[in-house]
Amino acid sequence: MKGAQLRSDLSNLLFTAFSIISVFSLLDPFIKEATETITINNQKIYMNLGWMEVYLCTLAITFILILLFMDKNKVWFLSIGVILGSFPIIDRYRVPGVGQILNLFDKQGTNLQDLLPYLTVLVGTLAILGLLKGANKVFK
Repeated sequence: MKGAQLRSDLSNLLFTAFSIISVFSLLDPFIKEATETITINNQKIYMNLGWMEVYLCTLAITFILILLFMDKNKVWFLSIGVILGSFPIIDRYRVPGVGQILNLFDKQGTNLQDLLPYLTVLVGTLAILGLLKGANKVFK
């Protein structure tokens, strides 16, 4: 019985991780090079808004796939799968060229720019976690 439970948990985790990677790979050609600037305390932070939009669309599609095909009661394993599937995707995040050129002259914003994709993954995972917990309450 314990072996079957372990296989079920592992299949939930792997399904979520590989669905994040595959859906993002399918949507990758639609990433537009949109440079957005946020100014916080006279510090300019450049971000790739196109990557963030595609990543959030990936999370939405993966959430629908989880609702259709997976055991929704395994919220923590599904959330860990989202995190594990998102790590290879972070390598595809790149600050657009304008931001890279302007950062050569002003290195202040680079710390937050490097952490921005990780922050996006964290917020997206928390959103999926909350949506799954809400879906479990609705479907009971």
